[in-house]
Amino acid sequence: MSLKDIQSLISTPNMQADAIMKCALGVRTTEMEAYCALVTMGPSTVQDIAETLGKSRSTAQRLLQNLAGKSLASREEQLIGLGGYQYHYRAASPEKMKKAVRETLDKWYSRMIEELDNLPEKLDEMGKNCLKAF
Repeated sequence: MSLKDIQSLISTPNMQADAIMKCALGVRTTEMEAYCALVTMGPSTVQDIAETLGKSRSTAQRLLQNLAGKSLASREEQLIGLGGYQYHYRAASPEKMKKAVRETLDKWYSRMIEELDNLPEKLDEMGKNCLKAF
């Protein structure tokens, strides 16, 4: 997310939950849709999510794999008849997502305060480097 996106988010009077999660966790809109579907439906197959979202099976699989990679979903193998299996995806709890967002925002805030505290020295150094160029 760009600085412009962050500034827009901060100045929005009615901040939406999906905007916060997209910013803090780097989740795309389609991934948020898949996450919300998992939360609502409970453990689901790729096909279930594809049908719910109106996406292709391969797109739904990629979305679910991305969520699993971001620890926002888990994948469980379930056996089906005659030795086959299928994966069922389960959303991480909204509380876990909330905790992840809070941790990310806390880290970001701490980093920005640190940078702000060091700003006078950094500006002084930048000024000296500019003068050396001339």
